[in-house]
Amino acid sequence: MKKFFLSLLCFSLLWVMVACTPTPQKTYEEQKVFYNDIISQYTAMLVAVNNGEELSTPNTDGMDEDERIIAETLYNIVVDCKEPQNMGYGFKDFDGNGTPELVLLTRYTPIRALFTLSGDKPVLLESNYSKGNDFLFASDNRFFIMRNVIEGNIQEVTFYTCRVDGDKMSYDSICGMTGDPAKKETIERFQIVDGNRITIDEETFNDLYREHEKHSVPGYVETIRATVPRIIFPLEDKVPNEDLPVADFSSYAAIRETYKKISDCLAEFNRSEWKYGEYNDLFSFPDDRSFEYYIQLLYGAYNGGNFHMGYDETDLNGDGVDELLLLDEDYNIKAIFTQKNGIPELLDAFSYEICWIDDQGFIHVDKYDYAYYNEIEYSLYKFTKEGSYNLVYSILAANNDNRYLTQNGKTEQITFEKSLELYYDEYRCYPEPFEPCEYTRNVSELTYTPLTEPGEDLASAAVGKTWRKSAKLDKTSGSEWGAYGNTYLTFENPTDSQIDIKIKYEYIEYYPDPERDHYMLDETTVSYLDFTANFEDGLWIFDENGIKGRLEFGYKHVWLVIEESADSRFPVGHQCYDISKTYIE
Repeated sequence: MKKFFLSLLCFSLLWVMVACTPTPQKTYEEQKVFYNDIISQYTAMLVAVNNGEELSTPNTDGMDEDERIIAETLYNIVVDCKEPQNMGYGFKDFDGNGTPELVLLTRYTPIRALFTLSGDKPVLLESNYSKGNDFLFASDNRFFIMRNVIEGNIQEVTFYTCRVDGDKMSYDSICGMTGDPAKKETIERFQIVDGNRITIDEETFNDLYREHEKHSVPGYVETIRATVPRIIFPLEDKVPNEDLPVADFSSYAAIRETYKKISDCLAEFNRSEWKYGEYNDLFSFPDDRSFEYYIQLLYGAYNGGNFHMGYDETDLNGDGVDELLLLDEDYNIKAIFTQKNGIPELLDAFSYEICWIDDQGFIHVDKYDYAYYNEIEYSLYKFTKEGSYNLVYSILAANNDNRYLTQNGKTEQITFEKSLELYYDEYRCYPEPFEPCEYTRNVSELTYTPLTEPGEDLASAAVGKTWRKSAKLDKTSGSEWGAYGNTYLTFENPTDSQIDIKIKYEYIEYYPDPERDHYMLDETTVSYLDFTANFEDGLWIFDENGIKGRLEFGYKHVWLVIEESADSRFPVGHQCYDISKTYIE
């Protein structure tokens, strides 16, 4: 009897253990199969339209509500499709929960429908198939939607800013306006809050609407390409090219090699066509993740002017695991990779932005939005020891001089004076006359190692060019109205053992024009300095005129590394010079 109860107890415990064991989570790739039915229906209808066949409305008998909505959405997307060959789909995990979303979109990136999974079942998050409406990628996990409704003489346009949040869509902002187009009159501006419609003033509407303005600005299509997933075109009949290089992100060494190949493509491919997706054919991609990382690095190199890239591996957050940083010769960081469970993960990548690190280890991102050229954003991030990459705060100056502060998940408008206080007293922590990337090198342990060794003598190649550094000197000069210092370098008489350096220094101080309000005049003082650098033990070193240090030659930059100085024009530290179109007289 004891054996019977013991056996029963063991069976009961085993049953409880089995019952309580969670079902293994399906992988990203395994979850894609749940979209197969949608893709099959979509493809079949595209083929029919391409063959000139007329589509029949879907038979939704026996379908549940989600299935009916999906079937009718697919029909409405394809029925009036004029270019079925340009219709495609792609997968991407927008909210980072491990579940791929399915996107139906065109070759030119406008979205037609966005789906996710609720359990193992596809659900429609949002769609757009009506003329005059927009459904667009913004950045990361953000989307813009515009819906346009005309009834009689009244037109109503509603703007949505939203994101994927699990198995639903979350709307960060919904606003709109109604008007009479014939009379060119605005009747109402409104906002939707918790499902309730409230009337708002013009200033509030403009604050809510400001991000939607970007998608119509030239350059926006190129900018959002970094968010678009790899597009598969069902009607495309291409033979796979097995000789393509592989975009490999399986290790730091593989990432460096992939980035070298990306840099090589910049000189060989028509870059203006990349914004229309032509870059898809340059590499083969083992998975969606490799494509996403590839796009991020591509745009960093593309918008960085194809500077010769380098790297460093260093522990940024003190957790004992090195990060991989890809950076330019001038120490402008283009991408940061970390490792989680031994697998490289892209922490952040930078295209138009300038990324630099301060003496406390905070990561600064200065974004000058060329697609929306009157907008500047300064963002401060903390990479914690636990591996979290957190926004501390962000200061944004919009095109209408409005200033915004984002902190603790909230965005609020701030005064011009407050934005200046935050910027100068907290954010802009590098001292004059240094610039952000110079400061990174001065205070961090980063060391630039080129991905490709130079194929020429860089010291000789620097001859015949003028190299320039410009710096604000407002504080160090004591000038009430502002001052700048411009330093120009040229190199002459290169040999294997020495090179002559000629320096022109301009000090420019500004003061008000007494005859015209709001105009400034300047007074320029010019001085010159010559000395010689000698090549010793693999370094170009100099020690003349109270200045001791070394030169480092690159393709696009020259570094003047000052170790000791009795000259206030050349303070101790690393100073970076760019190629200039201005020549020394």
